[in-house]
Amino acid sequence: MTGRFRAATAAVVLVATGALAGCGGGFSSAPPSPPSNAVRTYVALGDEFTAAPGSADATDDSGCQRSASNYPALLGKALHVTHVKDVSCTGATTGSLTSDQRPTKGKPAVPPQFDALAKDTDLVTMGIGIEDHDLVRHVLQICLALPCGDNVPPQTIIGDVSTMATALTAAVRVVQDRAPDSYIVLVGYPTIVPDTGTCRDLPKLTQDARDAANRVLDEINRDIASAARETGAGFLDVAQLSRGHELCSRDPWIEATRADDGSFAYRPAAAEQRAVAEALASLVRNR
Repeated sequence: MTGRFRAATAAVVLVATGALAGCGGGFSSAPPSPPSNAVRTYVALGDEFTAAPGSADATDDSGCQRSASNYPALLGKALHVTHVKDVSCTGATTGSLTSDQRPTKGKPAVPPQFDALAKDTDLVTMGIGIEDHDLVRHVLQICLALPCGDNVPPQTIIGDVSTMATALTAAVRVVQDRAPDSYIVLVGYPTIVPDTGTCRDLPKLTQDARDAANRVLDEINRDIASAARETGAGFLDVAQLSRGHELCSRDPWIEATRADDGSFAYRPAAAEQRAVAEALASLVRNR
């Protein structure tokens, strides 16, 4: 790749992601208020970064692979919640909030995650979106040179991030309608890719591709934060919380598994789930 083309391509990513950061309409003028009373009913919505498969024994046989020590379980204990409804599911997208999801081959479909909501729900956490359009995999397959082959051009990923952000904002509005008295917190995603260096848990990436992947991951989190501001929900910046714990670090909060086809899948480690639970508990208690 020539320096001129590389610079131009990087500029496309930066300009487009910068434009996305400003989308989403007007923001609420006042920050959301955590629940004033003790949390009685807590509903956790999310994907594998909430379900945390592999960090402990699964709590059910649905195929969603929810851990018994994921952050919803830990948060429920920390806040002494009477009823915890964790319907997070590995592989869930924003579409899984309103439609059935078949999490694992051979397992029956699980109902829409929104079915867990009720008028008396006090607290809702939402950690979802990065599986939309397979974003979590595609950010590590960004094509920075032509021809792309099987890789994904940055313009496609940027469009998919924007679509995800729109769907997430609409989803928060639905939660507000179904659980009007609930305090809603959008949970961002941890830092995955190191700024420099590599290890066996990462696919082979050039520095340019690594930088582009981090920019897109940053944009995903910015758009989640934007959705929170627009709807008056809370937001937990897990990317900032997890700095220094990326893949290839001495204490990674992300675990990688490699499939037979050479692709990678990522999931949060137990330490990450503990940190998220502690940060959420502090956020909810901060009255």
